Amino acid sequence: MKTNPELYKIFVAAAQTGSFSAGAKALYLTQSAVSQAVHKLEQQLGVPLFVRGRRGVMLTQEGRLLYDHAVQALQLLEAGEQKLMRLRELNEGLLRIGAADTITKEYLLAYLSAFRQLHPNVQLQVTNRTSRQLTELLAQGRLDLAIVNLPIDDKRFEVHPIFEVHDIFVAGHPFNALEGRPLSAQELVRYPLVMLERASNSRRYVDEYFRTQGIEPAPEIELGAHELLASFAAIGFGIACVVEEFCTRPLEEGVVFPIRLVPPVPARSIGACWMKDMPLSAAAAELMRLLHDAPAKRNADVPAGTEYTNGIK
Repeated sequence: MKTNPELYKIFVAAAQTGSFSAGAKALYLTQSAVSQAVHKLEQQLGVPLFVRGRRGVMLTQEGRLLYDHAVQALQLLEAGEQKLMRLRELNEGLLRIGAADTITKEYLLAYLSAFRQLHPNVQLQVTNRTSRQLTELLAQGRLDLAIVNLPIDDKRFEVHPIFEVHDIFVAGHPFNALEGRPLSAQELVRYPLVMLERASNSRRYVDEYFRTQGIEPAPEIELGAHELLASFAAIGFGIACVVEEFCTRPLEEGVVFPIRLVPPVPARSIGACWMKDMPLSAAAAELMRLLHDAPAKRNADVPAGTEYTNGIK
C-alpha cells in the first residue's frame, strides 16, 4: 500500500463527523491539516472523495466505496494492536519450552508453576527431548526457548548459562569398601559403570573428561532416564554417573554414597538457548527473568493446566 494509513484515518473521521472541522477536533488536529490530508488522498487515488458544501462535506460515490473498506481496515489494525498489547502484557499467548526430562522435573517445574500463577492466560507447552534434539527443534522454529545441558557449541543460538551442576559417581552398599577412598579415573573404570546413553549432552561431557584422562569408558549399563541411575547403583548393578544437584534425595537417604573421584569431573552448566536472529517473545523473556531473579528450586509439583508433549503440536 503506497498511501499513508494515517490519511485513511483522517478520511474516516471526516466522513463520520460530516465536516473537516469536527473531524479535526476528534483527532486533535487543525482543520487545515485535515483538509490537506483529504486533498492529498484524493490526489493519490485520482478521484474526489467529498462534495464540499456550506454545512460540511458529503461522500461521493467513490468516497462511499472507499469508506466501507477503510473502516474495516482500521478496525482490523486496531484489533491487531490490541492483540499485540495483550501478548506484550502477557494477558494471552503461547510459550513453547523444551527441556530434558530430568531438568524439567528437578528444576524447571518450580519456575513454570510461578509463571502460571503470575500469567494464567498464557498457555504453556513443554516438550521433553535430549539437548541435541531440542536445539534441532529450536532451529526448525518449533520451540521458543530450550533449557539444556551445556555446552552447546552452535553459532545459530544465543546461550545463557543459568546455574552450575556437577557430574559425580555414586555407588550402593555392595561397594561400601570404596566409601571415602580416593579413586582415579583409571581405577574407576575397572568397576562396572552405569551411565546415561551416549545421545545425552551430559554423557558426552563426562566421556570427554575420561578422554582427558586417556580412557574411553565402556559402561555395562546405559540408561535413558537420569532418575534410574541412582536406583541401579543402590542395588549393586554398578557405579553410576549422576548430576549431584539432581540426586539429592538418594544421597540424603543414604541409599547411595559419592565416590571420591580424583580429579573430579569439572563443573558445567544448565542454560537457556534460543535462535540468535529471533528476539524472545514477551512470555519467553518473562520466564528468563524468573530463572535469573530467583534461586534454583527443586522438586516442584506439576502446575495444573501445564501441557506436556512428547511430540510437537
